[in-house]
Amino acid sequence: MTHVLDGPVSRDHAFWIARSVARTLGLDLTAALADGRLTRSGYAALVARCETCPVAGACQRWLAQPAVPDTARPVAGCANAADFAALAR
Repeated sequence: MTHVLDGPVSRDHAFWIARSVARTLGLDLTAALADGRLTRSGYAALVARCETCPVAGACQRWLAQPAVPDTARPVAGCANAADFAALAR
């Protein structure tokens, strides 16, 4: 079982949380970078917000579910919810 960290996490851990949440929401951050919908600084900002987000543990528990519904939304309080929604448009 993976250890879940509540509160702030390391930059590396935050990178994987942001990437995994995006993927679960049907977003491909690499493709968003390639097609210009996301800048490198925008990507770094996503990761930085995950790094200091107080609900990082809730995101990890959400990601650990066996199946996330197709209508998935980030957990309540997600620091990147608005950015993920904008990328989904």
